[in-house]
Amino acid sequence: MSTYEVEHNTTDPSTAQTNQRRRRPDLSTFFATLSEISPDEARSRPHAVPVPRDISAAFYTLAEALDVMRRETGSAPDSTTTAGSDESDLLTQMIQTLLAEAETPPREVEGVSEEFCDVLDRVPRAALKPDQSCPICNNPFLEDKYPLVVRLPCHPTHLFDLECVRPWLRLRGTCPLDRTDFAKQEREKAEARRKKPVEDDEEEWDGMYG
Repeated sequence: MSTYEVEHNTTDPSTAQTNQRRRRPDLSTFFATLSEISPDEARSRPHAVPVPRDISAAFYTLAEALDVMRRETGSAPDSTTTAGSDESDLLTQMIQTLLAEAETPPREVEGVSEEFCDVLDRVPRAALKPDQSCPICNNPFLEDKYPLVVRLPCHPTHLFDLECVRPWLRLRGTCPLDRTDFAKQEREKAEARRKKPVEDDEEEWDGMYG
């Protein structure tokens, strides 16, 4: 039996909404790979590092996922696209960076921690404007009934859909727009925390024999 939508050549609103938001590919494989190669201080072999091909696989997987997103948004470059032009968009630049890293992978994944993503500043829906969209997927934030928009700490205007920016942050650790290296900042803070107890112990010994 035909549905009302078929008989009257209309679209089921729920289906239309699903198709409209079907721009973010499934990243479960990427995150599964990432969990296997991410540094973990608690692992049984603390000095062991993942093999290069596994790290390359993570970069290739994310590049492929972003390329799917690019094709579905219609932003894939054509023969008339030139570097530096508006058409040479952020998504294309991100894919190119990932593919380059996949060819010569780092020794370890240098992205931010999951905790970094968890504490990113959330932007409430009431603070968003109709013309604001995610720089990665190009979806207007307000198209989503419950948008999860985050502000990166490098600049107040660097707003992203968390689902889009999180995998990049976890793998690369930088702002996609200005390349601020949050992962490096995290590592420096962690190193400072590790040094402080040593310095405190040295001060205690100096006090005993001063």
